[in-house]
Amino acid sequence: MKLLEVIPIARGISAETLTYFTAGEVSAGSIVKVPLRKKTIPAIVLSFQEVSEAKSSIKDSTYAIRKIKDIKSFELTSPKFIEASKEMADYLAASTGSALNSIIPKNILLNADKLKIKMKIDAAKSPRPHEKFVLQADDEERYANYRSFIREEFAKGFSVFFCLPTIQDIKKIFEILSKGIEQYSFILHSGLSKKEILENWMKVLSEPHPVLIIATGSYFSIPRGDIGAIIVDKENSSSYKSQVRPYLDVRKFSEILSDKIGAKLIFGDLLLRTETIWRHGQGEFIEFSPLKFRSLSTAAQEIVDMKKIKGGTKEFPFRIISDELEQLVKITQKNNEHMFIFVARRGLSPTTLCNDCGTIVLCHFCKAPTVLHRSNKENFFLCHRCGERRSALEKCANCGGWNLTALGIGMEKVYEELSEKFPEIKIFKIDSDNSPTHKIACQTIKKFYESPGSILLGTEMALVYLSEKIANATVVSVDSFFSLPDFRINEKVLNILLKIRSFAAKNFLIQTRDSSQKVIEYATKGNLAEFYRDEINNRQSFEYPPFSNLIKITVSGEKKKVAEEMDKLEKYFDAYHLAIFPAFTPYANGKYSMHALIKIPRGGWVDPALLSKLKNLPPYFNINVDPESLL
Repeated sequence: MKLLEVIPIARGISAETLTYFTAGEVSAGSIVKVPLRKKTIPAIVLSFQEVSEAKSSIKDSTYAIRKIKDIKSFELTSPKFIEASKEMADYLAASTGSALNSIIPKNILLNADKLKIKMKIDAAKSPRPHEKFVLQADDEERYANYRSFIREEFAKGFSVFFCLPTIQDIKKIFEILSKGIEQYSFILHSGLSKKEILENWMKVLSEPHPVLIIATGSYFSIPRGDIGAIIVDKENSSSYKSQVRPYLDVRKFSEILSDKIGAKLIFGDLLLRTETIWRHGQGEFIEFSPLKFRSLSTAAQEIVDMKKIKGGTKEFPFRIISDELEQLVKITQKNNEHMFIFVARRGLSPTTLCNDCGTIVLCHFCKAPTVLHRSNKENFFLCHRCGERRSALEKCANCGGWNLTALGIGMEKVYEELSEKFPEIKIFKIDSDNSPTHKIACQTIKKFYESPGSILLGTEMALVYLSEKIANATVVSVDSFFSLPDFRINEKVLNILLKIRSFAAKNFLIQTRDSSQKVIEYATKGNLAEFYRDEINNRQSFEYPPFSNLIKITVSGEKKKVAEEMDKLEKYFDAYHLAIFPAFTPYANGKYSMHALIKIPRGGWVDPALLSKLKNLPPYFNINVDPESLL
């Protein structure tokens, strides 16, 4: 009989480990099914010992230890991966089980008994020192570097894990990197069927030759012992940070895991995160090749100041399409080229306000600004946060006036203007309204590339699906982004603009009503060095990352109750000088939300005392370490 210590893999379980009796055979890192309350959940074996050697532990137990009768154990992952997960969990102020639940795919957890591994892969015989590299260059240069590096690793007997943030990124890059090594290249992501995932998992583990695994971060759990390098490309993508508890960041986990297994780590992107570049300057990262701080483009660059352009209609009292953009549309049509037009927001207009008193039209439920949309029957207001929809035929809620004016530029308004001016041109749209599924977005982009002389309108969502150069790329406006009080917003805007610019073969045009924004100039000139100097100075002055670690604690519920809980929280964390403030959109789904922010000087996290206090908070306190946004 053995005493088994396991890590429960499920959300909402505060216990770090659970203990059971079993007479079955198990091994550390394997997965078992254990009874918990009235259900059965998966768990990973942390350790085990004979009962005769654990009498004191059994005697001191504060609860009755249950027995697992018909235990079935299946090898799933490595002890090093478990170690990395435990360290990641502490960093997130979460349980190891919740971290594992975020980083191990559900299809693997639920089908571990079907994973028939043909060959055991031993760990690399000669572990290497942990080295971390950075690579900032355009896509073509990065991919050329990656291809050479992967083949060098193969020659040394090491496999490579190539991590990407989205399924579409994987599809695009697989064709580039697998050329010539197709039989040793495998993809893993949630878009595959359960059968395909299990088959590819087993192929990766049974292949005696070093392999290239191109996957999303949840497949780091694959127990291939000869992984000698981890590459995290598109490092600036916010998709690496989970949007649900415990808010695991794949980039941080890759650092921890690569250290545990003695693998090289490479962060790469066209524009690396400001934190990453700063850390390189502090000696934490080595240059894989000289960092490119000047992004080059063969396209003609132009910034159009829309404040100088008069015109418009009564409904929209300012011009949306400049003469310069119209001219590019005509050139696209004449030369049978392609054109991409970036639009920051969905709908007709993202904001509507009363011209008499200045009151903004808000959602009745969550108080977020409503977005004006158009249907065949009438215009309507739609809340993009909670989904409330109502007729736009309403008076001002504050003064009762009818003088409501739509402000800002939305996708549908741009579509209407272009369709009216150029009725013969095919116009395609990709945003979450028009392309609600991955399949529809793929079909749309295919039709666009197959239609010479056509235009694609897209929000940020469309950038993932663009795969080929486009003659003309334009930005209708990014001005609405600058109104967001978010310390990462300049980096986000520059990243978007550089991506659009990288697709432009002939012309790149940006329209703006705020030409004073330096980010726009930096994008057209590809001046990453000046941007970095400005950005790092701003962050240092406000003690934002990388000069601190931020921990955001959120409470949602009835407004009075939330305020009371925040008062208690402030006293509980008295020594940490909390900053407490309402969420940017305080009401969502009928609940009021407030944030508390803890700033910890760089190097001060993980702090055992603070970690203990955070882990002792009730579960309705939502903890987010290193949040992507403070909104």
